[in-house]
Amino acid sequence: MLKSRTSLRARVATFVAAVATAVTATFTPVAPVQEADAQTRCPAVAFIAARGSGQNTQIYPTRYSWAAPWTSNGWEAETIRAFLQRSEARYAATHGGNSLMKDVEVIGLEPRYYPATFPEYDVPEVAVPATILQALGLAVQWANPVFMTARRAATEFVDSVNIGRTGVMQMINDYEASRGCHPQYILSGYSQGAMILLEHERELARRGQLAGVVYFGNPNTAPGDWSTVGVPGGGAGGMLGFLPFNSKTAAGTRNRVNYCLPQDAVCDLSVQTLQASQATGGNHARYFRWPSRWDNQVSDSFGRFVDQVRYR
Repeated sequence: MLKSRTSLRARVATFVAAVATAVTATFTPVAPVQEADAQTRCPAVAFIAARGSGQNTQIYPTRYSWAAPWTSNGWEAETIRAFLQRSEARYAATHGGNSLMKDVEVIGLEPRYYPATFPEYDVPEVAVPATILQALGLAVQWANPVFMTARRAATEFVDSVNIGRTGVMQMINDYEASRGCHPQYILSGYSQGAMILLEHERELARRGQLAGVVYFGNPNTAPGDWSTVGVPGGGAGGMLGFLPFNSKTAAGTRNRVNYCLPQDAVCDLSVQTLQASQATGGNHARYFRWPSRWDNQVSDSFGRFVDQVRYR
């Protein structure tokens, strides 16, 4: 009898242990597996965002679509974040409630790839220029941070460190290696960020992975660039638009928007622009943070670039 009871207790203990193991195996891994699936799903489009100079404080990870599994790292910062949110809302309003960003993963360039530490462009305390010569003198004062940025970026490129312009392709290569994804890319940069991204258009085009570009307040805007939205006829060109390397010569795709608001001398440097912006400091900080009449046109172009990838 004792042996029978002992055997019964042993069988019961074994059964209880088996049930506990089965329950643990069934329920414990569910959430991690789902989360892993969400994070490893490959997007149709990866949106590479390069923030403007000094935009290193409003870094908030953001989810741009209820239908997407991805949350950004936040390093797109305030200007590009506002653009993406406006574009998502605009697309839903014009496409029967569908989501633009459901197939788009937003990847902001972290400081290890791009520090964005230089000061923004302030209006110098000088009189309104009356001649081209005076305007050029004022342009030198305005452009000084840009030239510093270009010089530092060139140094960083030669030294192959993971900041500035070299960081863009390094980040893309790291992303593809860690995720196993090889999506199409849309490049988007504001101000200094546009400078950083511009030179990588042709490399991504060579790989067959460039779906489009969207720039805001681009210092390398070439005079009369057909892709420039906002200023009539493409404007006079940006602070660095006179250089051989500019928004025309660097172009890797015709899927491009170069957004330059009136009274933004960073991308439209002329006597008229400087005179008109003297009282207020211009519109360089306004992109998608204050409404402008070209916002929908820019957002719609971005939506077309995405749709050309996922619906082809």
